[in-house]
Amino acid sequence: MIHLSAEERTLRGALKISGVTYLLAGLAFALVPDPILSAINALSRAVTPGLPEAELPKERFWVALAFSMMMTITALCFIAAHNVRRYRGCVLSLLIAKAASALSALAFFLFFARQLASLVIVVVDGSIFWITLAVFLRAQKAFFREQTDFLKKKTAPPRSSGPTTVAAIRGDDKFDCLDKVLAQTNFFDVLEKRFAASGKARDAFSVVIKPNFMFMHSKDDTSSYTDPALVERLVDRIAAKGFTRITLVEAQSTYGNYYLNREVVKVAEYVGYSCSRNYRLVDLTKEMVGYNYGGRLGKHVVGPTWRDADFRISFAKNKTHVFCNYTLTLKNVYGTLPMQNKLKEYHTKREYDWPTIETLKHFPVHFGLIDAFTSADGQFGVIADPKPKLTQTIIGGENLMAVDWVGAKKMGLDPDDPSIGRFLPLAVQAFGRPEVNWIGDTSIYEDWHNVSAVFIRSLDLLEEAYAFSDWWFSALTAMDPYFAFMKRGWPVLVMRKLLAPFKRLLYPHDAL
Repeated sequence: MIHLSAEERTLRGALKISGVTYLLAGLAFALVPDPILSAINALSRAVTPGLPEAELPKERFWVALAFSMMMTITALCFIAAHNVRRYRGCVLSLLIAKAASALSALAFFLFFARQLASLVIVVVDGSIFWITLAVFLRAQKAFFREQTDFLKKKTAPPRSSGPTTVAAIRGDDKFDCLDKVLAQTNFFDVLEKRFAASGKARDAFSVVIKPNFMFMHSKDDTSSYTDPALVERLVDRIAAKGFTRITLVEAQSTYGNYYLNREVVKVAEYVGYSCSRNYRLVDLTKEMVGYNYGGRLGKHVVGPTWRDADFRISFAKNKTHVFCNYTLTLKNVYGTLPMQNKLKEYHTKREYDWPTIETLKHFPVHFGLIDAFTSADGQFGVIADPKPKLTQTIIGGENLMAVDWVGAKKMGLDPDDPSIGRFLPLAVQAFGRPEVNWIGDTSIYEDWHNVSAVFIRSLDLLEEAYAFSDWWFSALTAMDPYFAFMKRGWPVLVMRKLLAPFKRLLYPHDAL
């Protein structure tokens, strides 16, 4: 049985009470509607004699429909009470029903018949709506607070994880910038040291690189994915040292819920990777197997290629993020979690930051790189940027926390603030705070726009309602025509058409 917060237990109790109330009220409306309405009319004569009384129905057509509605919301209450986390979408349906009845009754009172019976519905159902909403939001906030450290107070200063060097190199030639980062951070010394400790032959030593490309939408928006040319440059440099077992990995994303051709190899080939070169492409979703992480994550899944790697590299893209301020090398590791429907599995059921930290404990990443040659900023940088920033920078280092610290600094953020970044504060708690030796370019990106804190907090609460967020995400997103939209019913198609003029501002390259 899952552990529930006090606020979630309150919600569960309120739903049970509501369910019993709706059941009894529904039966009363179905069996004795006239006495109920007569009692309201009697109250009207005593309290509001100037208002006309409601007429008693001569037939039972609307009574049957009302009874059906009452039984539906009764079922919603008991289903949601059974598991207030898994079935939180039922609470939203209940809220919609109560809001609809209260608002329609108010409209009837104002524009049709000024009867006390309509006001009774406004007061009763309106009160139920606001009370249920308040209890629901408190439970959601408590669940969110339990799942993350985002809303927690500052903890004791973490231990130091020691000094580490991060290079941020800016220049006109992206390959030269990458080569300088590798040289100034002693990348090949780190690789050779790890190889020597493995005791393996060079052709048996597995190097696995995790680029970021599964959230890209169009190859014309180069700010939405790690540059394949830079990744292949890194592969060639590693292969030149005699390492031949080099693999690029990604896992499928929530986009697979809505669009075709979202398997890893298809997306990789679309953006320019080639299976005929000196590396393999592996879809971690297709190869995932069970794995016991112990602790909070427990029995989950992992891709064997990532699990069995001897040397892991996170090669991230420089982007802002609507849920966690920015997505850099730590957030990029989240993409190795292999379940495809990440919105459901890692945003609703588990959150997404702490499972990433748990997987890092079992499968440490040995080097981090950020492709910040072109970057995506603004409120929706993680999704699309119609005007990418030419930041002409490559960042890298052995310690992912230090690399992200520098990356956040260059965005003008405070990476030491525990409310910013989510991944970095949790990683620091788990592994210690690095002492960063920052070399190279230390300037903040020019004309850089970060995500609003209010926007981040609002979306974090809204995403917990999976049915709602999944529906809206399918309507709000867009893709290059290569990724055809899978029809999910006419309401989504209508909404996509209505939103198309506004989405054109965000997705200039895509089919809407």
